[in-house]
Amino acid sequence: MNATKQLIADTFERYVNTHGYVGTTLDDIAHELKISKKTIYVHFDGKRDIYAYVVGRQAQREKMRLAASVATLPDYAARVEALMRSVLEMGRAHIAQTSEGEWLSEYEVAADVFREATGSLLRELVQAGMDAGEFRAGDASLVEKMVSAMMVEYLVLVNADRSYDRDAELVERIGKFVG
Repeated sequence: MNATKQLIADTFERYVNTHGYVGTTLDDIAHELKISKKTIYVHFDGKRDIYAYVVGRQAQREKMRLAASVATLPDYAARVEALMRSVLEMGRAHIAQTSEGEWLSEYEVAADVFREATGSLLRELVQAGMDAGEFRAGDASLVEKMVSAMMVEYLVLVNADRSYDRDAELVERIGKFVG
């Protein structure tokens, strides 16, 4: 990994944590690092690309943490349920930390990256459950895409109305769908 690229990403992440995605500019990053914006563009295509990279790093760390946290559960149904509950908790926590407009700006970039990381873990769990005979046979990739879509759309509803809480029902229905 290029040290300059890593430094740009780290600085960008720190600025986003302090000022939000919308409030962070490439000028801020260039000024902080005492580099030109051209140097930033050598490593990234722009603000959106840096944010996708930063979220990708976070998502990979979360995937490893989630995989470890569900690994000891007794069966794949319990693992999938725990994963869905954790994803909802993380989504709600992020929504609580950001304004509705900020969340929507971040969502556009972050949803795909985060869906890829947690979705791959979900796909692995579903496939293992199918292989073990716990879930009916099928296409684990399709299940992953459909469940991910449900989760993301549900979090859009939560962002629009933060008091909306049908988490338990959603997790139960996903469990029935997956099983």
